[in-house]
Amino acid sequence: MGLLLQPVTSDDDFKELIECEWTAYETPYNGFKEIYCPTLGTGPNARHDSMKECQERQLADHKGDSTSHWYKVVDSDSGQIIGGAQWNIYHENPYLNGVGHIEATWWPEGEGRKFASMGMDQWFGPRGKRMNKPHILLAICFVHPAHRRRGAGSLLLNWGVQKADELDLETFIEAAQPGIPLYLSHGFKEVEEYWIDPKVEEPSEEWKQLKERIPPIPWMFMWRPKQGRYEEGKTALP
Repeated sequence: MGLLLQPVTSDDDFKELIECEWTAYETPYNGFKEIYCPTLGTGPNARHDSMKECQERQLADHKGDSTSHWYKVVDSDSGQIIGGAQWNIYHENPYLNGVGHIEATWWPEGEGRKFASMGMDQWFGPRGKRMNKPHILLAICFVHPAHRRRGAGSLLLNWGVQKADELDLETFIEAAQPGIPLYLSHGFKEVEEYWIDPKVEEPSEEWKQLKERIPPIPWMFMWRPKQGRYEEGKTALP
């Protein structure tokens, strides 16, 4: 069975892509998915309805962002999308005016929105210092759990690495733990571990339940220098 790397060009492709994203981030569980694309409600249609909202929101974000480039990996035999990645190409510093607060409006008003908004700020806030230059960012990368270890992740990584070398740009990733070995194999370096861990001084019962649902999430800030040129002890980390 062969794998094909293709740009995402249609709304229908995007719907299938986000279905794959959800499945990938549920196995193994990725807590940030519950902050950014939560399953809200408890009825039989809760997951379907929540996924539909996430699909529409991510599609709108992509269409409204000229830096966004989504790619999919397709199984050539079945035609199924088995993985995807969003690369952002910034020819100029995108954070001249800082990052700003991100309100998680996809959560209903209340403790859930406050919790998710704090998590989003912990995720995006450091970009203003870490990535304040022209660069390429791997914002999202996933492979369906039934199709891992077939090379789909490398296809997605190779596109961004080759584009970065073509444009002579540094590349950044905010990596979940399972993806770190793949990124290391493509020339990325571990720079700093950090956590998404929303906290308040006097948490309510609802906040405590959210902490049980979404425990502290470890991430690794990773970096690849221009052209992948790195010398241990000589090349300065960002």
